[in-house]
Amino acid sequence: MFHAPARQGLWALALACSLYSLPAYSVSSTATRPQLTSSSAANYTVAKYMAQAGTLGSLTTDNWDPSSGVGAISSFTANYAVAADGSATYKTIQAAINAAVSAGGSARKYISVKAGTYKEVVCVPSSAPPITLYGLDATSGNTVIVFGNANLTPKSSGTSTHACVGNASATTVGTLGSATFNVAASNFRARNLSFKNSYVEGTYSGSNQSALALAVRGDKAIFENVSITGNQDTLYIGGSSYTTVIRAYFKSSFIQGDTDFIFGHGTAAFNGCTIQYTGARLGSGTASYIFAPSTRPANTYGFLVINSTLNYAGSVASSSIYLARAWDEGIGSLSNYVNGASPNGQVTVRDSSIAGHIRLTAPWGSSTAGRAYCSSGCTYSPNRFYEYNNSGAGSGN
Repeated sequence: MFHAPARQGLWALALACSLYSLPAYSVSSTATRPQLTSSSAANYTVAKYMAQAGTLGSLTTDNWDPSSGVGAISSFTANYAVAADGSATYKTIQAAINAAVSAGGSARKYISVKAGTYKEVVCVPSSAPPITLYGLDATSGNTVIVFGNANLTPKSSGTSTHACVGNASATTVGTLGSATFNVAASNFRARNLSFKNSYVEGTYSGSNQSALALAVRGDKAIFENVSITGNQDTLYIGGSSYTTVIRAYFKSSFIQGDTDFIFGHGTAAFNGCTIQYTGARLGSGTASYIFAPSTRPANTYGFLVINSTLNYAGSVASSSIYLARAWDEGIGSLSNYVNGASPNGQVTVRDSSIAGHIRLTAPWGSSTAGRAYCSSGCTYSPNRFYEYNNSGAGSGN
């Protein structure tokens, strides 16, 4: 994340999505843990989150419905085939994407990927046609796209890391440049794949705060049966500018991290997923955060978690991890915060199972600029963090 160096914590959400329904639970709404009513919950659904995109102030309503997911790979005919062992036309995923971009046109291109490990940084540029990238093996963990960049990874000045980021003048790759897989194009889809950042913290001196596995910057992206793993700042969702709203839909997938590991100013729905916090790096007792939304006040919808499981792996103390904190993106200090204009974040967690690592009485933390969490009657813009109909040891039920 583009956050103050003082930010510390754990990112670990494992989204291993499997759709299921939960019985209705009743929990008292409090100022520190507000619950939606059944009538207000009707405004926080996948359909509502995915209905609009475009420029803030003049969003376009197209009622996009990604709920069917990517589709069965048995129905796909590959235009391009990738195999790390050399048994297909392309040995790297980037080479196949480059071929699809060169071919151009508006028709969807299908790229199959044979099981294996692909150690590369991948960019799907904004000029790409609609692309469906899919692993031939139904187990996402058998087809891995991995690299080990971090925000402090050195680069030469004068040339961008790749076409998906504009960091030519920088001498380090930066937050977005650290992503193993970058999607700048619209209408991208992926299935049966793992996106991983393998960076080892401490490799470079300074604040090793960002090492992304996946950055989604184009509208109407769908990810199904994928695994997204890292530590801090694992998954970024946000348009090319603060005023642009893009949408991403994650279905039956796994997301893991340990600090602010799902973040950004875009709109996303996580449906039927497992979001996992990992204690492997930070250990037990460290207070950390799962979500860090920088949703602008003019955007009603940020991140939706529905029909999902929030759990943990490794040594994690009970009631120690926050569901979210607002990322005050672009706000260097609290004195610069402007109510109604500066980001205040939005997250809804509903119809999901929450394990005991989540803080019981106060699961929402202070913002990155130091705004104390507040749901109403606030000095600064109120946080828009909600829950509804959740279960499990960390849900308050």
